[in-house]
Amino acid sequence: MTLPGQDPLEDTKRATQTALERAVGEGRLTLEEFAARADTVWRADTPAEIASAVADLPAPVAPVLPATEGAVKVSISSIFDDVRRSGRFTLRSGTKVSAVFGDAKVDLRQAVISEPVVDLTVFSCFGDVVVTVPKGVRVEVDGSVVFGSERVELSAEPPLPGSPLIRLHARSIFGDVKVRDQHWTERVKGWLDRLA
Repeated sequence: MTLPGQDPLEDTKRATQTALERAVGEGRLTLEEFAARADTVWRADTPAEIASAVADLPAPVAPVLPATEGAVKVSISSIFDDVRRSGRFTLRSGTKVSAVFGDAKVDLRQAVISEPVVDLTVFSCFGDVVVTVPKGVRVEVDGSVVFGSERVELSAEPPLPGSPLIRLHARSIFGDVKVRDQHWTERVKGWLDRLA
């Protein structure tokens, strides 16, 4: 076992990981950007490779205030239409997404979070719940389905050190719940690559 201070490369990786955790917590990196950079750090064999993961980190724009009990919670809902949330957006703990007679689709790969643990509830009645998460981020799925099926398709890779935890509460009545860490286009590309 190597003690801190005995392996300079390992110490550099830990310090860089801390900088990445701070950056994702301040909203300077999306979850997907954090996962890719942290993966680079832990696979690196040289100090230069480690430094490349933080060389172009965006600077903080404003001081980050810690999340409080009274923080604004976001609710997005729709009746007779789908709800889709994707792209770069701030994800706060307590966010709720729901659809009645429509699908509830949430893509978290470009989400920006500033809390170490985020609770997200996604519900659909007479429609599907589809949630896409970035690889390398810790995810706990609490799902329930009435007259439908549940599929959780997450890679077997362990979560990256220091990654935030997403606690997903997925519910569907007369629809399916699908949680995955690859968008359908990536899965199709993978299948085509295997056929070639």
